[in-house]
Amino acid sequence: MKQQSKFSGFILIGIGLFFFAIQMNIEMIQPYLTWPTLILIIGLALLMQAGSGKDPASLFSGVFLTGLGIHFHAVSKIPSWPEPLQMITLLTGIAFLIQYKKAKEGLIPGLLLTSLSLWLIFFNHNTPSVENIFAKAENFWPIILMVLGAYFIFFKKK
Repeated sequence: MKQQSKFSGFILIGIGLFFFAIQMNIEMIQPYLTWPTLILIIGLALLMQAGSGKDPASLFSGVFLTGLGIHFHAVSKIPSWPEPLQMITLLTGIAFLIQYKKAKEGLIPGLLLTSLSLWLIFFNHNTPSVENIFAKAENFWPIILMVLGAYFIFFKKK
């Protein structure tokens, strides 16, 4: 129960600061007072909860939502920012890797998703030779991911 009250406290402070900033009407921060900031606040609250109580589920969610909030702010400000599919797979992979560091779970999905997203970000459109080599394999990525997922669910025993 104590962990839940800490999380509630972090959320209330963050949202209170958000609405206070809106009321103060400070020109410099007005472009950031949007819905992605609320996602960022929730993510940061989850990270603070994970840091204060060693809660791996909060860590995963906190990393993902914090990254998603940053992504939605950056996509409108940085022209070369990666596409949403690339960033969501990267954020999910990073969240799995950070969860693995704390809870020893999620290494394989983390490595797969991070590798896939880095390939999509850096090699998919920039190198025609790599694109030609993997053009046919690219059509099978969803099937490969589903087969790996089914393997981990049904066949992999601890």
